[in-house]
Amino acid sequence: MRTHNISDVTGSVNREMKQHTGGLIQLIGIIMFLDRLYEKKLKMVWAVEKNKKTSHLVGTAHFFPYSFKASLKQYIKGAEHVLFEGPLDKQNMNKVVQAGFHEENAPHLFEELDPHTINRITHALIPFRQNRLSLLFLNAHRLSANTPYAIVSGMKSWLAFFTLWTGFLEENGWKYSVDMEAYGVACSMAKKVIFLETIEEQIDVLARISHKKIIDFLNRVDHWGEYAQEYAACYLDGDLKRLKSSRIGFPSRDSSIIDRRDTILYERMAAYLEKGNTVAFVGAPHIPGIRDMLHADGFQTTIC
Repeated sequence: MRTHNISDVTGSVNREMKQHTGGLIQLIGIIMFLDRLYEKKLKMVWAVEKNKKTSHLVGTAHFFPYSFKASLKQYIKGAEHVLFEGPLDKQNMNKVVQAGFHEENAPHLFEELDPHTINRITHALIPFRQNRLSLLFLNAHRLSANTPYAIVSGMKSWLAFFTLWTGFLEENGWKYSVDMEAYGVACSMAKKVIFLETIEEQIDVLARISHKKIIDFLNRVDHWGEYAQEYAACYLDGDLKRLKSSRIGFPSRDSSIIDRRDTILYERMAAYLEKGNTVAFVGAPHIPGIRDMLHADGFQTTIC
């Protein structure tokens, strides 16, 4: 019978470790490669300068199919202050959800939609197709606890809308958020984070989104995929003009809401931008109005 000395055992262990380590390194390499496939360069960025003090203004996409983490780190690492539209922590996000439910029984949003639209929304949000039940879907959407009908029951129209739209985006691989990614980077770097609006102000904005426009957007569910692709292409190119003239007709992008918030956001960020070493993150639709106000106050803006 063969005996094993310590060198035999050590050699065997080393070989095993090399095999496992090699496999682990290969796996990490594959993960990093896949991450890079989903990472893009952020082009929706402007340098803001006044009195030789430079800051940056970033137009964000609240939901997106790609990550911009490397670009975000580049702009945030040199900043003293990092500004966001409003609170992004879990506690405040829960306040938004709570505010989006009716306190008493109210008509279901789907009662204003025709059966075909409800059927299309259901199919768009359910990743697997129950073809053999397709003829029953006009009624089945009321029966399952996992259907869009059941999920948005009790919600006010604005929360129901965002729940359906973000659910659709998630089903199509939109798992990133420029705002949340930037917030995570800023926190990891221990930056001074400033919120330009309170959560109560943001809830008030949501409550003023046109119910009529929400219904109109839901009725166009068959075009949601086209809208998402069009928006992603404009954003990746940093093309504000195309983004502004887009045919999407997103309910929250009403001029009465955008213009009012442009003024509020600008008035609250201006002092930080003037100091320099600030990066401000606001939704891309706010960039044109805010840039106009910056120019009127003597700032220069240059796309990065």
